[in-house]
Amino acid sequence: MNEPRINVEAAARTLCESQLRSWGISESNIRKGVDRYWPCVAAEIEAGIIDGSGARLMPYNFDSTLEAFRHWRRRHTQ
Repeated sequence: MNEPRINVEAAARTLCESQLRSWGISESNIRKGVDRYWPCVAAEIEAGIIDGSGARLMPYNFDSTLEAFRHWRRRHTQ
């Protein structure tokens, strides 16, 4: 992870909420969406694909993003 001092879950939840709002998701569905998708954002933060503010640190690549999520899931079984 590039930013060891940030709370990755909190940052990911905040970014996820912001994205859902910008896409016009209804308020009643935002919390559900955040609960479902924050791990995807956290995986990108931990892999150095985006930073804690959501800025992209490398060009988008589906395969590397998917691998980051798979790696995150292996380390964070629920």
